[in-house]
Amino acid sequence: MRLVEFYFDLVSPYSYVAHAEIGRLCEAADAELVLRPMLLGAVLNETGGRAAVEVPAKHRYMLRDLGLLAESQGTPLRFPDPFPFRTLKTMRAALLLRERDRMADFVDEAFSLYWAEGWAPKGMQESDENEPIAEVARRIGVDSDEVLEGASQASAKEALRAATAEALERGVFGAPTFFVGDEMFWGNDRMRFVEEALERG
Repeated sequence: MRLVEFYFDLVSPYSYVAHAEIGRLCEAADAELVLRPMLLGAVLNETGGRAAVEVPAKHRYMLRDLGLLAESQGTPLRFPDPFPFRTLKTMRAALLLRERDRMADFVDEAFSLYWAEGWAPKGMQESDENEPIAEVARRIGVDSDEVLEGASQASAKEALRAATAEALERGVFGAPTFFVGDEMFWGNDRMRFVEEALERG
């Protein structure tokens, strides 16, 4: 089966709108979507990138652009406050649940919680992520205490470091990023090229 690898961070609004669209694209193309969590802040630091929120004019444009994108594809969008918010522990939780084959469920629900409902961590401490992680775990029917404890373990921290390092090694510099085989595509506006790459097989 053909694969589409999707590098993302839950803090990225463009990853949120891409997540909804890439799922539909893969289903239509009979392709498998492979989720690749990473820590976007670390990727930007390593590659010299700057988040849109750090550039006022770009941030203003981003808010309007995201509204247009979400509306055009029928994706609900409620921008969370505060933004940006912390996702370090949440991304570790996603990787932890990959071992139980529940990562896709967790990511679906976390994207919805943060970006359709506007519910994100209210502070930048690790404990601030506990409430939304627990809520997502509850919604998908897994033990929230186990997820919170597991996401705090050294093995979960190393898994996210390794996943982010792998993204950098492959040339990823932002989110969302897609791979079809060795071909890399960055950004929502490259979705058509992802589709064409799948058609080429």
